[in-house]
Amino acid sequence: MNIVFIALDTQRADHLGCYGYEKNTSPIIDTLAAQGVVFERCYAPNIPTHPSFTTMLTGKEAITHNIVNIGGRVPIEEGVKLLPEILKEHGWNTAAIDTMGRHFNRGFDTYISPNWDRSDPLTLRRAEHITDAALPVLAELKADKEKPFFLFLHYWDPHTPYLPPADFRTMFYPEGADPYDANNHSMDKAWNDEMFQWYFHDWMPGVTDSSYVNALYDAETAYMDWQLRRLFAALEPIKDDTLIVITADHGEILDEQLGFYDHHGLYEGNVHIPLILIWPGKLPAGKRVPGFVQNLDYLPTFFELAGIPDTEKLEGKSLLPCIFGERDGNYEELFLSEATWEVKRAYRNNKWKFIHSFEPDPHNRPLQELFDLEADPTEQVNLAETHPEIVAELKGRLDAWVAKRLAETGRTEDPVPVQGRCGSKIGKPIEGETPGAGATPLHLRKAREAANIPKPEELNSATDQKSGKPLHGYVEKK
Repeated sequence: MNIVFIALDTQRADHLGCYGYEKNTSPIIDTLAAQGVVFERCYAPNIPTHPSFTTMLTGKEAITHNIVNIGGRVPIEEGVKLLPEILKEHGWNTAAIDTMGRHFNRGFDTYISPNWDRSDPLTLRRAEHITDAALPVLAELKADKEKPFFLFLHYWDPHTPYLPPADFRTMFYPEGADPYDANNHSMDKAWNDEMFQWYFHDWMPGVTDSSYVNALYDAETAYMDWQLRRLFAALEPIKDDTLIVITADHGEILDEQLGFYDHHGLYEGNVHIPLILIWPGKLPAGKRVPGFVQNLDYLPTFFELAGIPDTEKLEGKSLLPCIFGERDGNYEELFLSEATWEVKRAYRNNKWKFIHSFEPDPHNRPLQELFDLEADPTEQVNLAETHPEIVAELKGRLDAWVAKRLAETGRTEDPVPVQGRCGSKIGKPIEGETPGAGATPLHLRKAREAANIPKPEELNSATDQKSGKPLHGYVEKK
């Protein structure tokens, strides 16, 4: 058994055709999904990138592995192993095409971090560089007939900045529409967001139409999907021996909530992620699992399929009972966390989403939010004040779960509020320029590189009030 693990960074589940999206963003993925199992409600309990990938690659929740934000304030908990380390111990070859570094490179025989082509300010090519690097590595792994392999591929295209190649740029934007229309005010809130306005100015200066930015996001997905065709073609000869996993670390809020075009906020657009498993002859084709599962469940599933004993005390549940009809999902309720731009926990069941903030929200949202997801699936109407009894009930469940997890791990403090927020703003002001409507469009600028994915150290974080140290710096555990 081989495992090819394909992570589509920032990919919303509901913007893929196999999840019901009406736009043709993912024909290649959709074709493959029809040959396997689609999990309709898979969730990332710990976001954004670093917490989520740590959860999915350890099979442990963030209170255990200790990575709760993207700022790198603490290392991964001592003794917690990553999937490639465990597989290597069992005789597997391991390889990754990834750019995260940190603890994510542990256990890989081969770890390649491509550079992006930024020479064209209008285009940031990423997917082709991942696939270009992956194909020769895959050929080497396939050539070793003695060992199974694990290949981790991290595609970044749906992540900001959305700068797809020219052939994809306007494929989902109406012909004749003007992204810079001065009478369109749908981007006003984004341009007034002090946290991100200069970053936005770097990669979409002057854009006034948020539907154009949404279309760029979809174009990035389509470009990535097109590049995946080469990978899937290379996997075809070994498909009977290979489990293909397609998932994401989190989604993107787009223009649905305050915090435009990022992935903070424990809203459905951010925490509901795709999960597709394909293994012809071993897993059923065309199967759809309707209930709740989490990326915590990946390792128990891989171990069961590969016959590897669980010596790591994994905290998720195998997905196989869901796949083979023994149950609809693994959970009736979910517990979520984030601690990068906001410091929050949330509770979700089939009907309700309750979000609790440990500190004032940077977008001035209430400290407590309650949404009826059956009536309000996009979470637009906060019912916390009108349903205090439900808030109290769900807050009690959330608090009880945290207390239980702290007891299980021997901790005395919740790492989410302790480590806290690690970012305040990104992007650098440019003298003589003003973000927003009327700024010189990107295609009229000269001698500029394409904007890049922000690095954690570029979050321009605030200073910890107690220690005086930068919040994105290392802080020793107590």
